[in-house]
Amino acid sequence: MDPLRINELDMTLAGIFSVQKVLPNESTSWTVDYAIGNTLYRIEGHANNGRPHGTDSDVLLALQTMFFRAGCPLGDRIEVKPTDILRMAGLDVGGRSYVRLREALLRLAGVRWSMVRTSWNETDQRHTGATSVVGIISELRLVDSGGARQPFEHRQLDERLPIEVIFSPTFADAIRAGLYQILDAELLARLKQAPARSLYRVIQAHRIQADGSLAAELTVPMKDWVRACGIDETRADNARRVLTLAHEHLQEQGYLKGAAFTGRGFSGTVTYQFVSAPQPELAELLIARGVTRPVAESLASDHPERVEPVLRKIDVALTTGWKPRSLPASIVDGIRHPEKWTQGIPQPRTSAQKAVAPKRKATPISDAAPDLDTNPRTMALTLIKVRLGRPLSPMGLMAFEDLTDQQVHAVLAAARRPAAEALPLLQSLLNAPL
Repeated sequence: MDPLRINELDMTLAGIFSVQKVLPNESTSWTVDYAIGNTLYRIEGHANNGRPHGTDSDVLLALQTMFFRAGCPLGDRIEVKPTDILRMAGLDVGGRSYVRLREALLRLAGVRWSMVRTSWNETDQRHTGATSVVGIISELRLVDSGGARQPFEHRQLDERLPIEVIFSPTFADAIRAGLYQILDAELLARLKQAPARSLYRVIQAHRIQADGSLAAELTVPMKDWVRACGIDETRADNARRVLTLAHEHLQEQGYLKGAAFTGRGFSGTVTYQFVSAPQPELAELLIARGVTRPVAESLASDHPERVEPVLRKIDVALTTGWKPRSLPASIVDGIRHPEKWTQGIPQPRTSAQKAVAPKRKATPISDAAPDLDTNPRTMALTLIKVRLGRPLSPMGLMAFEDLTDQQVHAVLAAARRPAAEALPLLQSLLNAPL
């Protein structure tokens, strides 16, 4: 029996996130039976604040990413500002965004579900499988406000104050293991329509076969597929229309090679063909480092050109004494986010650099100016690290990445000041926790 876990695969197989952009408010509980391949599923979901849908999955992915970049803290707890969540999720930061974000967070915190998976065991002549009852967020605390006459309606988050999120232990452990990155964040960013992003999650989850490998082609019964996607089952033509629009976006962005309906109504099938296939030798390299097969095959399919360079960087970093909290998770993050991930990895100097490096008089670390790259952004980040005695916080790093070139030069000038003067200036310029 598979160990209890909560990750993208399990949530998608459970149909927790509906592909539909809007759901009725009364959609707070559901029971769905369906079959994919030779496996039968029964999902019983309960959502006190409504079933997650639309961009809720983008909000959750943002929280997972922020938790990982914060170092997967003990206690499974993070504090994040509403604006940072919206930016990480690629959502607007104005208008009613803070009302919608509050509603999304409440839906994510309020959903729990049981999932029974079973298949026929020919040897024992009986159905065998597993049952799990799980949730995503164990505790959520936020500061919000309502109107003068309707204090409990359309409450809005205070964008200046942090939100406290405590994940359930098994969900947090899945993030530490890198399992949340089974999806391609770059593809998700290119998919501008929420239904297309949600359908991508569902397809990718069901594409994973029993041995963890990715299927080159996937055929599913229309009736079961509509249920798995959380689409309204009232009319087959409406369900097909929702799927067709999402198919077009997934084909435009190079994920699907083809998507074909056969048969009529709910009695037909849907067949998917995929553009890219994983390279087995690269997947095996990742599996040997502790990456799970579904994630390894996804990476070897999405970004084959990054696998070996990242592994070489990690091998060099390990020789310097670098000890990541989770090596598989760091490998996955390095391949998914190579431009951000390498900032925390020590870069040893070459033997040639060591040979010509002059001896310098020891200088107190608080005011020392280290050897710097000539790029202003790199110089600024390096100096900030020296002033703080540690890397910039995840929130500070996101604020830094949004700066214009002119603002970066102002930050660089502030970082060059003595530590006592630099830190207050940096706090003011970044307007984020250092």
